[in-house]
This record gives sequence, C-alpha cells and structure tokens, in this order.
Amino acid sequence: MDKQIPDRRIRKTKKLLRDTLFELMNEKSLDNITIKDLTERADLNRGTFYLHYRDIFDLLEQNEREMLQEMSEILKKIDPSVFVEYNLKNKPYPPLVELFEWFKNNLNCCNALMGPNGGISFLERTKTVIENEFYKRQNIMDGKNSDSAFSEYFYAYIIFGFLGIIKQWFESGASIPPKEMAQVLIKIALNGFQTGAESRKSQKNQNWLIFPET
Repeated sequence: MDKQIPDRRIRKTKKLLRDTLFELMNEKSLDNITIKDLTERADLNRGTFYLHYRDIFDLLEQNEREMLQEMSEILKKIDPSVFVEYNLKNKPYPPLVELFEWFKNNLNCCNALMGPNGGISFLERTKTVIENEFYKRQNIMDGKNSDSAFSEYFYAYIIFGFLGIIKQWFESGASIPPKEMAQVLIKIALNGFQTGAESRKSQKNQNWLIFPET
C-alpha cells in the first residue's frame, strides 16, 4: 500500500507534465517551449521535472512512445475481413469504436502532435504503426500476390486517407460520436478496397493483353 501512494503521485505528476506540454504545443512550437514555461504552467518546480525527464524532447518522446503503443494494441484487434459483415448489418465494429474513443480521450494530445506545432514525427510514426499492424498483416492474408508495387501504393493511399479522416475529425472537435465514425470509416474503407480490387483486376487483364499466355 505504501508503495502505491508514491506510484500514484508519480503517475499524476507525469500526466500533469504531459497535459501541460500538449497544451503549450497547441499555442506555440516545441522549440519555443522551455522547462520554465512548462513547470510554471503546471505549478511544479524544475526539480520535479528533472526527476522524470532530461528535457522537453525526452518528455515528448516518452509520451509519443506510450501513445503509439496504446494505439498499436487497439489496431491489433482490427480485422478488415469483417468490415463487410458489419456494414451490411449497419452496426459499428467494436475495435474501430475503441480506436476512435481512444483518439477522443487523447484529443488534446493528438491535436498538438498532428497540428502545425507538432512536426511530422508523430504522423510518420503513426503511419509506421498502422503499416505494421494492418498493411503487413493484410499482405500475409492476401498471400502476398505478385502485384506488390500496386499493393504498396494502394495501402499507402488507404493509410494516409485514414490519417486524413482522423485529422478532419479533430478539426471538427470530434463532434461526431466514435460509433458513427467507426461506421463512416468502414464505408470509406470498403469503397477503397472495392476500387483497389477492380484496379488490380483491370491491370491483370491489361497485362494479359500485352503479354498473352502461350
């Protein structure tokens, strides 16, 4: 019990520093945020900050890593093969609802990281997480067909489209509930997959015309 009290205090302090950092990032660039700015806004002393972090960039790095890990755990639950089933039933897919709820719970953090003062680091790392948990897994499910170049660019299009949806949702203040957003995403994804499938089929037919089997 005695150990739980300091642990709780540490978690509370770290959360306060994290929330304050993202609050400041919504106001100005990271390069212009000092430890003095941060600790004064959080009403903490500098010594408390240095107990946990080396500098502002260490604070950002640790929190980005934690957030990406949480996102990765949710993405692992998503199975695109059931999208059609949920779309036909007009029901929200639970793992996607969980993903949008996570984004909503971290709205201020993600707004700061994906906003003009966040740079491209978080977006690039988010793209990598989605690739690892979705694109590469999807390639295995598809049996890694010979059209690898098309698949690579197609899934890049899907991933950036997903990030665009999230960013647009943030800019609207996440006004649409997560359950509705989960349904919207499935409809958009299915249209994309259908278009991709038709393009692959068309490309295969064109290749056959150019290089007919003998």
